[in-house]
Amino acid sequence: MKKLVLFLLAIAFASQMNAQLTGIGVRPTLSLSTYKLSKGYNDIYDASLRPGGGFAVFAEFNLGNRFTFQPEIAFMQRGGNLRSETNVFWDGPEFGYPADHKVVDIRQKESLNYIDIPLNFEKNFGGGNIGFYVAVGTTFSFAVGNGRGLEELTVEHIGRNETVTTQVDRNEYTIEMGTGRNDEYKTYDIGLNLGAGLAFIRESGELSFDVRFVQGLRNVDIGSLKNRNLQFGISYMYYLGQ
Repeated sequence: MKKLVLFLLAIAFASQMNAQLTGIGVRPTLSLSTYKLSKGYNDIYDASLRPGGGFAVFAEFNLGNRFTFQPEIAFMQRGGNLRSETNVFWDGPEFGYPADHKVVDIRQKESLNYIDIPLNFEKNFGGGNIGFYVAVGTTFSFAVGNGRGLEELTVEHIGRNETVTTQVDRNEYTIEMGTGRNDEYKTYDIGLNLGAGLAFIRESGELSFDVRFVQGLRNVDIGSLKNRNLQFGISYMYYLGQ
């Protein structure tokens, strides 16, 4: 309900600006997500991209002078992959192993699902059947359920013949998302959007290809992780009032 209210408020905001509703459309996306690590995390872990997807519906309002306002409501997958630095290890008892065991590598793959409400202002260029645009705005994100993760621990210990034995243990876990003291990740986020796209103009609508970068502005956990999201989208907008 909160997401729908924000989306309707964006529509109302555009209407109060005497903007003209010019079209509605859909935007499926490929999402590459990771975490921006705080200094404390960055000294221990490396973050890499995790693929996902998303789907949005949007409206476009003409503000004049080739500026447009585009509110959206979208489902978007985020998360990231973490791997411990090669020079970092942990004593076995810290993870429930015997004292002669050592954890030499940690890998975590996390998936988070959000309902996003991006609010973007676009400046349009070009003419004829091909146009180009740049966009800036903000995204309000609300978690859908809890996140999921997979942890892989590489453990070493000295065997009977003084040889090093290595084992890899895998464990799936749930990421509790909410506003309570015991929740691991926060249930909502806000981000800064930057994007650009290429539009092919037709009589009844336009087909666009765009790339968008979204930097989360809130720490999603107590360890100062921030969401980062690179999106590659294909959208089709149907013109209204043609």
